[in-house]
Amino acid sequence: MEGSMLFFGMFWVIILFVLVLAGVVCVLYGISHSKALKALGYARPWMVWIPFANCWALAEVALDGEENIKIFDSFSVPATLFKLWWLIAYGVLFIPGVGEILSPAIQVICLGTCYTKIYARLDGKTEAETQALGYVSGFFPIIAVFKFLMGRYNV
Repeated sequence: MEGSMLFFGMFWVIILFVLVLAGVVCVLYGISHSKALKALGYARPWMVWIPFANCWALAEVALDGEENIKIFDSFSVPATLFKLWWLIAYGVLFIPGVGEILSPAIQVICLGTCYTKIYARLDGKTEAETQALGYVSGFFPIIAVFKFLMGRYNV
């Protein structure tokens, strides 16, 4: 009986720790991305606090008013389709066999494209100079959180 109570107690401690950690990450994500969007003059930086709306906001900032966006500097995607990349990534999850691979690939490519363009504008560099970090940030968004928090941007 004591062993099961200890296990039960440790289980809830771990769950609580994970929930607190997730909450901290979400708050840091919102603060950092809001700071970056404000620095770029985006009219609705509060959208980063809303799930899925943050993807739309990042795509709008990356597009910068353009009708198309170039992915990997070669493949052109219409603006409306690019703004809905998160919905497409969710939808392909239902394709048997390939959905589990295709959805994360879409996320890394589209989010990486957003970060590449945002980094280039914030740092005054070319997209070629920020491309590697942008796509790695698409895979690990926590990199963007620290980059935006540590950046000295005019907000």
